[in-house]
Amino acid sequence: MLPLLPALRELIPSSLAGFFWINACGELRNLYVERLPPPELARGCRGGTREYELAFRRSFVACAESPDEIAALRATEPDGDHVLCAIARTHAGALGQLRLYRRAEMGPFGERERSDLASVMHYVSHGVADAGRLPHDQLAFAYEDCDEEAMIVTDCQGAIHFASEKGLQLLLLATVRDIGPASLGAPIGEGAARAIKLLCGKLTASARGVEVTPAVTLDSPWGRFVLRGYRLSDGQRGEARIGLRIQRQVPMILRFVDAMGRQPLSPQQREIALQIALGRSNQEIAAHMGVSLNTVAYHIKQLFLRLNVHTRGEAVEKIAWREPALEPG
Repeated sequence: MLPLLPALRELIPSSLAGFFWINACGELRNLYVERLPPPELARGCRGGTREYELAFRRSFVACAESPDEIAALRATEPDGDHVLCAIARTHAGALGQLRLYRRAEMGPFGERERSDLASVMHYVSHGVADAGRLPHDQLAFAYEDCDEEAMIVTDCQGAIHFASEKGLQLLLLATVRDIGPASLGAPIGEGAARAIKLLCGKLTASARGVEVTPAVTLDSPWGRFVLRGYRLSDGQRGEARIGLRIQRQVPMILRFVDAMGRQPLSPQQREIALQIALGRSNQEIAAHMGVSLNTVAYHIKQLFLRLNVHTRGEAVEKIAWREPALEPG
Protein backbone atom coordinates (compact mmCIF):
# COMPACT_ATOMS: atom_id res chain seq x y z
CA MET A 1 0.00 0.00 0.00
CA LEU A 2 2.79 2.45 0.79
CA PRO A 3 3.93 2.78 -2.86
CA LEU A 4 0.50 2.02 -4.37
CA LEU A 5 -1.58 4.81 -2.82
CA PRO A 6 0.63 7.72 -3.97
CA ALA A 7 0.65 6.25 -7.48
CA LEU A 8 -3.15 6.13 -7.48
CA ARG A 9 -3.29 9.76 -6.35
CA GLU A 10 -1.13 10.67 -9.33
CA LEU A 11 -3.61 8.97 -11.63
CA ILE A 12 -6.64 10.45 -9.87
CA PRO A 13 -5.84 13.80 -8.22
CA SER A 14 -6.80 13.56 -4.56
CA SER A 15 -5.51 14.73 -1.21
CA LEU A 16 -5.42 11.41 0.66
CA ALA A 17 -5.85 7.68 0.07
CA GLY A 18 -6.46 4.64 2.21
CA PHE A 19 -7.24 0.93 2.01
CA PHE A 20 -9.53 -0.94 4.41
CA TRP A 21 -9.33 -4.73 4.68
CA ILE A 22 -12.66 -6.44 5.30
CA ASN A 23 -13.41 -9.95 6.56
CA ALA A 24 -16.10 -12.27 5.20
CA CYS A 25 -18.72 -10.67 7.47
CA GLY A 26 -18.04 -7.20 6.15
CA GLU A 27 -16.24 -6.14 9.34
CA LEU A 28 -13.19 -3.89 9.28
CA ARG A 29 -10.13 -5.94 10.29
CA ASN A 30 -7.20 -3.74 9.20
CA LEU A 31 -6.55 -0.39 7.57
CA TYR A 32 -3.84 1.80 6.14
CA VAL A 33 -4.40 5.51 5.53
CA GLU A 34 -1.54 7.69 4.32
CA ARG A 35 -1.92 10.08 7.25
CA LEU A 36 -2.72 7.99 10.30
CA PRO A 37 -4.07 10.03 13.23
CA PRO A 38 -1.68 10.66 16.14
CA PRO A 39 -2.30 8.53 19.27
CA GLU A 40 -3.85 11.34 21.31
CA LEU A 41 -6.44 12.01 18.59
CA ALA A 42 -7.20 8.30 18.19
CA ARG A 43 -7.66 7.95 21.96
CA GLY A 44 -10.02 10.91 21.99
CA CYS A 45 -12.12 9.35 19.23
CA ARG A 46 -12.22 5.88 20.75
CA GLY A 47 -15.63 6.48 22.31
CA GLY A 48 -17.12 6.85 18.85
CA THR A 49 -15.30 3.88 17.38
CA ARG A 50 -18.29 1.54 17.40
CA GLU A 51 -20.49 4.10 15.62
CA TYR A 52 -17.74 4.68 13.06
CA GLU A 53 -17.34 0.96 12.40
CA LEU A 54 -21.09 0.54 11.91
CA ALA A 55 -21.22 3.50 9.54
CA PHE A 56 -18.22 2.18 7.61
CA ARG A 57 -19.79 -1.28 7.36
CA ARG A 58 -23.04 0.19 5.99
CA SER A 59 -21.02 2.20 3.45
CA PHE A 60 -18.99 -0.85 2.47
CA VAL A 61 -22.04 -3.10 2.02
CA ALA A 62 -23.81 -0.44 -0.04
CA CYS A 63 -20.75 -0.05 -2.26
CA ALA A 64 -20.28 -3.82 -2.62
CA GLU A 65 -23.92 -4.36 -3.58
CA SER A 66 -24.09 -1.39 -5.96
CA PRO A 67 -24.29 -2.18 -9.69
CA ASP A 68 -21.75 0.60 -10.21
CA GLU A 69 -18.18 -0.63 -9.79
CA ILE A 70 -17.05 2.74 -8.42
CA ALA A 71 -19.02 4.86 -5.95
CA ALA A 72 -18.50 8.60 -5.49
CA LEU A 73 -19.67 10.00 -2.16
CA ARG A 74 -20.25 13.73 -1.89
CA ALA A 75 -19.10 15.75 1.08
CA THR A 76 -21.88 15.97 3.67
CA GLU A 77 -20.40 18.86 5.67
CA PRO A 78 -18.99 22.24 4.60
CA ASP A 79 -15.46 21.11 5.45
CA GLY A 80 -15.97 17.43 4.67
CA ASP A 81 -14.12 15.34 2.11
CA HIS A 82 -15.39 14.03 -1.18
CA VAL A 83 -14.76 10.29 -1.35
CA LEU A 84 -14.26 7.90 -4.26
CA CYS A 85 -14.73 4.24 -3.24
CA ALA A 86 -13.97 0.99 -5.01
CA ILE A 87 -14.17 -2.63 -3.87
CA ALA A 88 -11.11 -4.82 -4.40
CA ARG A 89 -12.35 -8.33 -5.06
CA THR A 90 -11.43 -11.71 -6.48
CA HIS A 91 -13.59 -14.63 -7.56
CA ALA A 92 -13.67 -15.65 -3.88
CA GLY A 93 -15.26 -12.37 -2.79
CA ALA A 94 -14.42 -8.89 -1.55
CA LEU A 95 -10.95 -8.22 -0.16
CA GLY A 96 -11.47 -4.67 1.01
CA GLN A 97 -12.26 -1.15 0.00
CA LEU A 98 -10.03 1.49 -1.57
CA ARG A 99 -10.88 5.10 -0.76
CA LEU A 100 -9.58 8.30 -2.33
CA TYR A 101 -10.34 11.57 -0.55
CA ARG A 102 -10.57 15.13 -1.83
CA ARG A 103 -10.84 18.24 0.26
CA ALA A 104 -14.10 20.10 -0.33
CA GLU A 105 -12.35 22.97 -2.13
CA MET A 106 -10.95 20.51 -4.73
CA GLY A 107 -14.46 19.68 -5.89
CA PRO A 108 -16.20 16.31 -6.24
CA PHE A 109 -14.94 13.34 -8.24
CA GLY A 110 -16.40 13.14 -11.73
CA GLU A 111 -17.05 10.47 -14.33
CA ARG A 112 -13.48 10.73 -15.66
CA GLU A 113 -12.06 9.87 -12.23
CA ARG A 114 -14.53 7.02 -11.79
CA SER A 115 -13.54 5.61 -15.17
CA ASP A 116 -9.82 5.95 -14.45
CA LEU A 117 -10.16 4.13 -11.12
CA ALA A 118 -12.30 1.39 -12.68
CA SER A 119 -9.59 0.81 -15.30
CA VAL A 120 -6.96 -0.12 -12.67
CA MET A 121 -9.01 -1.86 -9.96
CA HIS A 122 -8.29 -5.28 -11.49
CA TYR A 123 -4.60 -4.70 -10.90
CA VAL A 124 -5.20 -3.32 -7.41
CA SER A 125 -7.22 -6.42 -6.51
CA HIS A 126 -4.55 -8.69 -7.95
CA GLY A 127 -1.86 -6.92 -5.94
CA VAL A 128 -3.84 -7.07 -2.69
CA ALA A 129 -4.61 -10.77 -3.18
CA ASP A 130 -0.96 -11.61 -3.93
CA ALA A 131 0.59 -9.41 -1.23
CA GLY A 132 3.29 -11.24 0.68
CA ARG A 133 3.49 -14.13 -1.78
CA LEU A 134 6.55 -13.06 -3.76
CA PRO A 135 9.14 -15.81 -4.23
CA HIS A 136 12.14 -15.80 -1.92
CA ASP A 137 14.76 -14.69 -4.40
CA GLN A 138 17.66 -12.31 -4.05
CA LEU A 139 16.23 -9.28 -5.86
CA ALA A 140 12.71 -9.43 -4.46
CA PHE A 141 13.99 -9.55 -0.90
CA ALA A 142 16.89 -7.09 -1.15
CA TYR A 143 16.13 -3.70 0.41
CA GLU A 144 17.41 -0.14 0.26
CA ASP A 145 16.77 2.95 2.38
CA CYS A 146 14.15 5.41 1.19
CA ASP A 147 13.57 9.03 2.21
CA GLU A 148 10.90 8.20 4.80
CA GLU A 149 12.64 8.68 8.11
CA ALA A 150 12.22 10.41 11.46
CA MET A 151 13.94 10.90 14.81
CA ILE A 152 12.64 9.73 18.18
CA VAL A 153 14.19 10.64 21.55
CA THR A 154 13.94 8.05 24.33
CA ASP A 155 15.67 7.16 27.58
CA CYS A 156 17.56 3.93 28.28
CA GLN A 157 14.39 2.30 29.58
CA GLY A 158 12.64 2.76 26.25
CA ALA A 159 10.28 5.57 27.29
CA ILE A 160 9.65 8.10 24.51
CA HIS A 161 10.43 11.72 25.41
CA PHE A 162 9.99 13.24 21.97
CA ALA A 163 8.66 11.97 18.66
CA SER A 164 7.21 13.72 15.66
CA GLU A 165 3.92 12.54 14.17
CA LYS A 166 5.94 10.93 11.37
CA GLY A 167 8.17 9.14 13.87
CA LEU A 168 5.19 7.68 15.72
CA GLN A 169 3.58 6.58 12.45
CA LEU A 170 6.74 4.80 11.27
CA LEU A 171 7.16 3.15 14.68
CA LEU A 172 3.54 1.98 14.53
CA LEU A 173 3.98 0.52 11.04
CA ALA A 174 7.22 -1.18 12.10
CA THR A 175 5.81 -2.91 15.17
CA VAL A 176 2.07 -3.46 14.62
CA ARG A 177 0.49 -6.09 12.40
CA ASP A 178 -3.14 -4.95 12.43
CA ILE A 179 -3.98 -1.25 12.58
CA GLY A 180 -7.20 -0.36 14.37
CA PRO A 181 -8.61 1.73 17.21
CA ALA A 182 -6.58 -0.06 19.90
CA SER A 183 -3.21 0.20 18.14
CA LEU A 184 -3.85 3.76 16.97
CA GLY A 185 -4.84 4.86 20.46
CA ALA A 186 -1.82 3.39 22.24
CA PRO A 187 1.05 5.84 22.92
CA ILE A 188 3.50 2.99 22.34
CA GLY A 189 2.85 -0.68 21.76
CA GLU A 190 4.62 -3.66 23.32
CA GLY A 191 6.48 -4.39 20.07
CA ALA A 192 7.82 -0.84 19.90
CA ALA A 193 8.89 -0.91 23.56
CA ARG A 194 10.78 -4.19 23.03
CA ALA A 195 12.55 -2.84 19.93
CA ILE A 196 13.61 0.37 21.71
CA LYS A 197 14.92 -1.52 24.74
CA LEU A 198 16.85 -3.90 22.48
CA LEU A 199 18.44 -0.98 20.66
CA CYS A 200 19.30 0.79 23.92
CA GLY A 201 20.93 -2.44 25.12
CA LYS A 202 23.06 -2.54 21.99
CA LEU A 203 24.14 1.05 22.54
CA THR A 204 25.14 0.26 26.11
CA ALA A 205 27.11 -2.79 24.98
CA SER A 206 28.84 -0.75 22.27
CA ALA A 207 29.83 1.90 24.86
CA ARG A 208 31.48 -0.88 26.91
CA GLY A 209 33.63 -1.93 23.97
CA VAL A 210 31.52 -4.84 22.73
CA GLU A 211 31.54 -5.11 18.93
CA VAL A 212 27.88 -4.70 18.08
CA THR A 213 26.01 -2.64 15.49
CA PRO A 214 23.58 -0.27 17.25
CA ALA A 215 20.73 -0.98 14.86
CA VAL A 216 17.60 -3.12 14.85
CA THR A 217 15.79 -4.32 11.72
CA LEU A 218 12.04 -4.80 12.02
CA ASP A 219 9.89 -6.61 9.46
CA SER A 220 6.14 -6.14 9.49
CA PRO A 221 3.29 -6.45 6.98
CA TRP A 222 3.93 -2.77 6.21
CA GLY A 223 7.50 -3.30 5.09
CA ARG A 224 10.98 -3.27 6.55
CA PHE A 225 12.16 -0.63 9.00
CA VAL A 226 15.58 0.03 10.51
CA LEU A 227 16.12 1.65 13.91
CA ARG A 228 19.58 3.13 14.44
CA GLY A 229 20.62 4.42 17.85
CA TYR A 230 22.79 7.36 18.92
CA ARG A 231 23.64 8.39 22.47
CA LEU A 232 22.64 12.04 22.86
CA SER A 233 23.69 12.53 26.48
CA ASP A 234 25.25 10.72 29.40
CA GLY A 235 23.64 10.72 32.79
CA GLN A 236 22.36 8.48 35.50
CA ARG A 237 20.75 5.21 34.52
CA GLY A 238 17.37 5.96 33.00
CA GLU A 239 18.18 9.64 32.48
CA ALA A 240 20.50 9.44 29.49
CA ARG A 241 18.83 10.42 26.23
CA ILE A 242 18.99 8.20 23.16
CA GLY A 243 18.31 9.39 19.63
CA LEU A 244 16.59 6.78 17.46
CA ARG A 245 16.54 7.25 13.73
CA ILE A 246 13.79 5.15 12.18
CA GLN A 247 13.87 4.67 8.41
CA ARG A 248 11.68 2.70 6.08
CA GLN A 249 13.34 0.49 3.50
CA VAL A 250 11.82 -0.49 0.17
CA PRO A 251 12.34 -3.70 -1.80
CA MET A 252 14.77 -3.38 -4.67
CA ILE A 253 12.06 -4.85 -6.91
CA LEU A 254 10.16 -1.55 -6.60
CA ARG A 255 13.14 0.36 -7.93
CA PHE A 256 13.34 -2.16 -10.75
CA VAL A 257 9.67 -1.59 -11.64
CA ASP A 258 10.17 2.20 -11.58
CA ALA A 259 13.23 1.91 -13.81
CA MET A 260 11.40 -0.41 -16.19
CA GLY A 261 8.69 2.22 -16.59
CA ARG A 262 11.30 4.54 -18.12
CA GLN A 263 12.26 2.02 -20.80
CA PRO A 264 10.36 1.87 -24.12
CA LEU A 265 9.41 -1.78 -23.75
CA SER A 266 6.19 -3.44 -24.85
CA PRO A 267 3.71 -4.64 -22.19
CA GLN A 268 4.78 -8.24 -22.82
CA GLN A 269 8.45 -7.33 -22.49
CA ARG A 270 7.79 -5.49 -19.22
CA GLU A 271 5.94 -8.47 -17.80
CA ILE A 272 8.68 -10.87 -18.91
CA ALA A 273 11.37 -8.59 -17.44
CA LEU A 274 9.54 -8.46 -14.10
CA GLN A 275 9.16 -12.23 -14.00
CA ILE A 276 12.86 -12.65 -14.76
CA ALA A 277 13.74 -10.20 -11.98
CA LEU A 278 11.62 -12.27 -9.59
CA GLY A 279 13.73 -15.31 -10.45
CA ARG A 280 11.01 -17.32 -12.17
CA SER A 281 11.79 -20.06 -14.68
CA ASN A 282 10.28 -20.23 -18.16
CA GLN A 283 7.81 -22.82 -16.91
CA GLU A 284 6.76 -20.60 -14.01
CA ILE A 285 6.44 -17.58 -16.29
CA ALA A 286 4.29 -19.54 -18.72
CA ALA A 287 2.00 -20.70 -15.92
CA HIS A 288 1.78 -17.19 -14.45
CA MET A 289 0.97 -15.54 -17.79
CA GLY A 290 -1.20 -18.37 -19.12
CA VAL A 291 0.83 -18.78 -22.30
CA SER A 292 2.96 -21.51 -23.88
CA LEU A 293 6.68 -22.06 -23.30
CA ASN A 294 7.33 -21.10 -26.92
CA THR A 295 5.58 -17.76 -26.37
CA VAL A 296 7.68 -17.09 -23.28
CA ALA A 297 10.89 -17.98 -25.16
CA TYR A 298 9.90 -15.63 -28.01
CA HIS A 299 9.26 -12.68 -25.67
CA ILE A 300 12.54 -13.30 -23.80
CA LYS A 301 14.41 -13.29 -27.11
CA GLN A 302 12.74 -10.01 -28.12
CA LEU A 303 13.56 -8.50 -24.72
CA PHE A 304 17.23 -9.49 -25.03
CA LEU A 305 17.38 -8.00 -28.54
CA ARG A 306 15.75 -4.78 -27.36
CA LEU A 307 18.20 -4.42 -24.49
CA ASN A 308 21.20 -5.76 -26.44
CA VAL A 309 22.00 -8.34 -23.74
CA HIS A 310 22.55 -12.09 -23.72
CA THR A 311 21.61 -13.28 -20.22
CA ARG A 312 18.85 -12.74 -17.68
CA GLY A 313 21.24 -11.15 -15.23
CA GLU A 314 22.43 -8.65 -17.83
CA ALA A 315 18.81 -7.77 -18.65
CA VAL A 316 17.97 -7.06 -14.99
CA GLU A 317 21.12 -5.01 -14.44
CA LYS A 318 20.68 -2.99 -17.62
CA ILE A 319 17.11 -2.06 -16.70
CA ALA A 320 17.66 -1.36 -13.02
CA TRP A 321 21.11 0.09 -12.59
CA ARG A 322 23.45 0.32 -15.52
CA GLU A 323 21.98 2.09 -18.49
CA PRO A 324 19.87 5.19 -19.25
CA ALA A 325 16.56 4.74 -21.00
CA LEU A 326 16.78 3.30 -24.49
CA GLU A 327 16.11 5.56 -27.44
CA PRO A 328 12.80 4.78 -29.15
CA GLY A 329 13.11 3.06 -32.48
